[in-house]
Amino acid sequence: MDRRDISGSKITVAATVVLMASVLLFGSVEVWSSALIEASVFTLFLVWVVGRCRQSDCEPAGREEGRRDRMALFFIFLCFGGYIMIQTVPLPPAVMKIVSPATFNLHTYYAVDKDAGMSLSVYPYRTQIEFVRVLAAAAFLVLLAYGTRSAHTLEKTVKILSYFGFGLAVFALIQKATWNDKLYWFREITHASPFGPFVNRNHFAGFTGMLIPLTLGIAFTRARRERQVLFGFFALIMAVALFLSLSRAGIVSFFCGIAIFALYLLWNRFRAKKMWAVAAFLLVLFLYLLYLGVDPIIDRFYKTDIGSEERLIVWTETLGAFRDFALTGTGLGTYVHVFPLYSSDTSLFIYDHAHNDYLEFILETGVIGALLLVLSVFFFIRSSFRGPWSGKQGIMKMALFSSLATIAVHSVFDFNLHILSNVLMLSAVSGMAFAQARMSRLPESASEEPQIQVEV
Repeated sequence: MDRRDISGSKITVAATVVLMASVLLFGSVEVWSSALIEASVFTLFLVWVVGRCRQSDCEPAGREEGRRDRMALFFIFLCFGGYIMIQTVPLPPAVMKIVSPATFNLHTYYAVDKDAGMSLSVYPYRTQIEFVRVLAAAAFLVLLAYGTRSAHTLEKTVKILSYFGFGLAVFALIQKATWNDKLYWFREITHASPFGPFVNRNHFAGFTGMLIPLTLGIAFTRARRERQVLFGFFALIMAVALFLSLSRAGIVSFFCGIAIFALYLLWNRFRAKKMWAVAAFLLVLFLYLLYLGVDPIIDRFYKTDIGSEERLIVWTETLGAFRDFALTGTGLGTYVHVFPLYSSDTSLFIYDHAHNDYLEFILETGVIGALLLVLSVFFFIRSSFRGPWSGKQGIMKMALFSSLATIAVHSVFDFNLHILSNVLMLSAVSGMAFAQARMSRLPESASEEPQIQVEV
């Protein structure tokens, strides 16, 4: 391992520490904690940039095909950042009336000076705050994508997260068993459904759901049986905690992630013992839940009335608001300020989020933002999940993909991507997927360590 990889390993370990701190600080949902974590991310990013500038050697180039995808992705990110900034820039009323009549009407109704400039965002300050969070997530992704220079560093990062996920699950279970209506047994909370250090059990499930496929990936790529059992046990305890959090979306997304992982094993014709390992994992999980009590989980789903589900009402009203702001949106982070204008009397609460990250995103950024999102996902998949899918590399690649698929499904039912710790976890997984693909595109002479193949 050369000096460049040692430096990258230090950066990824430091980034992992920041990620773990963001979870322990109540998911970094409060102003003080989110500001602290964002400042830590930007500081670490600055240190990494300075370190890169001081290096006289450069990384070997990959294939031209990969570079084109990366450049396209970078260009889309720049366009999205520029678009969000444009949302906060005051425009002449005459222009605003043409571009977004609904936004013009809102500004006209509430403004004191009717001739003042109007921004596409109904609340520019809130959009700027949210934009800082997007920049922090992007910086974190870059840290993991370019700080991870070898398979050894990638596995080390996933191992650290697996150990942390196991500890987090154990803490959550102990806190549940000794619950005194306070987080960490001292922090009082109101109007919440907490689990672990998270104020909302769905966010614990969202974070843990991303960790479980990664831990299973590490378990399947270990050479020694005791290490396979150890990491399999870690994933099992995480899954038990996820189920006992009673998050319906978390449970559904967990099964989606496991199904994708299992289908990959079948498709890639791995030995039957690996499929038996997945079956054994699910069987032991079921036995654990039977022992601890499965009735609350069943009741959680049984008592769900689709016809009166509040989320469906909120989604319908969100789509109604989108029709008025279809082109440019209401401004990133402004959902809570717009939704009450479209909320019916049947909604008993003020929703600060749509409980569907996709609907909330298209309302806030419009068709333009949705198009940029689709393009970025397309080029990210092209850039990060091309290349070989066999052996150890293929298992880790599928573990990363299953992790992303899990949070993608969960985001249909909740707002995990508005929780800073979960956004950073998503950025970390995306960065590691990007790094693994980048390493696989390097010439053989540039490989920093040989690829270890598992039995197939």
